[in-house]
Amino acid sequence: MKNITMKPQGFFPTLILFSTLLTPACIAQVTNMLPNGDKYIGGWKDHQPNGQGTEISPRGAVYVGEFKNGEPNGNGVSTLSNGTRYECGFKNGVATGFGTITSSDGKKYVGQIMRGVPNGLGTTTTTDGRKYTGEFKDGQSNGQGTLTATDGTNQHGEWRAGKEYKVSGTWVAVDGTKEEGTWNADGSPSGGTIVWKDGHQYAGDWKLTFGSVDLPDGSGAMTWTDGYLYVGHFRDGKMDGQGKLTSPDGKAQEGLWKASTFIGPAH
Repeated sequence: MKNITMKPQGFFPTLILFSTLLTPACIAQVTNMLPNGDKYIGGWKDHQPNGQGTEISPRGAVYVGEFKNGEPNGNGVSTLSNGTRYECGFKNGVATGFGTITSSDGKKYVGQIMRGVPNGLGTTTTTDGRKYTGEFKDGQSNGQGTLTATDGTNQHGEWRAGKEYKVSGTWVAVDGTKEEGTWNADGSPSGGTIVWKDGHQYAGDWKLTFGSVDLPDGSGAMTWTDGYLYVGHFRDGKMDGQGKLTSPDGKAQEGLWKASTFIGPAH
């Protein structure tokens, strides 16, 4: 597959807020330059930020929202220096609960957040029209979910670490090649039909490649647009093993094949 728009590090980076240090002042509203270099504007109590406020880092990160005991606690908006934006609840300085994460390249997540990344149920969308709705763990699709796209892709089933694990449906490659069937990364048989852009078709078992068109592998049948038909065994996308190739005029070569070359009749 096809791995939907999701990296090994997760769909979004982990949120790490800049620290908030204390000053000896204790007033209702302040504008302070904190010892760590951050600028704070807002409510102040017990020698630390409390209430509504804004904290600005010299590195460009900004948090606007509720503070308690010197840290973001409650609802707020945090924009990191890399452009990633969090609109959600915060607990002890870390994004948590239900909210929205938007990255600088337009990727968007709406759903449950834990430890600063998607965890639980949610939906991710990308600017190229891909959408995943389902379960997340540590920022990646993990569990039951559905992937759809404007190109006709529609896969449903179990995902693990951002990749399909046991799913079925339709997947469309960038070049227009279309697959319909099952993708099982647990070692059980995968397969279905593949229709390439030039019109030749395959039906049978296939080998998962993750990110490009899967390879005919196992038993299957290949049909070419000029009328040739091969029925038999495949290995890594090529005719390999016992099989029969029939030409449009009915002539046939039946026997053993190796890397799409006819070896001879089976003994």
